[in-house]
Amino acid sequence: MLPVSVETLRVRVGLDSSDASRDDDINYASELSLSLMGNYCDRLFPEEADYEEIFTHKRGMSLSLIRYPITVVTSIIDSNGTVVSAYHTAAKRGIVNLDAYGCFHEVTVIYTGGYVEGGFPADLLSAFYGIFDQEFAAIGTSSSSAVISSVTVQDVGTVRFDTGGANDSSGAAYLPTSAAAILDNYKRYKC
Repeated sequence: MLPVSVETLRVRVGLDSSDASRDDDINYASELSLSLMGNYCDRLFPEEADYEEIFTHKRGMSLSLIRYPITVVTSIIDSNGTVVSAYHTAAKRGIVNLDAYGCFHEVTVIYTGGYVEGGFPADLLSAFYGIFDQEFAAIGTSSSSAVISSVTVQDVGTVRFDTGGANDSSGAAYLPTSAAAILDNYKRYKC
């Protein structure tokens, strides 16, 4: 799922909203951007229904889910098949608080969580656009042309060129500073 409609991303890259000629590239850059955001924050942003998350050797009174905000918790079941029903959620933070201390060999949480298309907060959408723009620009780089991946400042570093293939975004697989600053507030254990 994209954070915004594909028509919005088409216009963002300079196409008409009905021009599907670069949809494969748009989807690739979008998925890569969401993946980079997710890896940086140790969480998954797009909403998914009936997502199953398993915690092994879990002790304590809370479970920090990877996909949030939480829309609904369908079930919490321990390794013995016992339904855990005494809990409440901190939905926006992705935390299930158990009403009693738990000591589980394994506990499975099935829930719906994440942001729906068009429901991403403005700051998170800004981070997505920053990463998306960078990754989309890296697509289609010809292997015959050299792309500067770093620049030398005298007595500081060297110039490196990336001559990767057509869909190689290795020269751009980092987060822009502004995106990283925004995403710092969305890290899984910080929210």
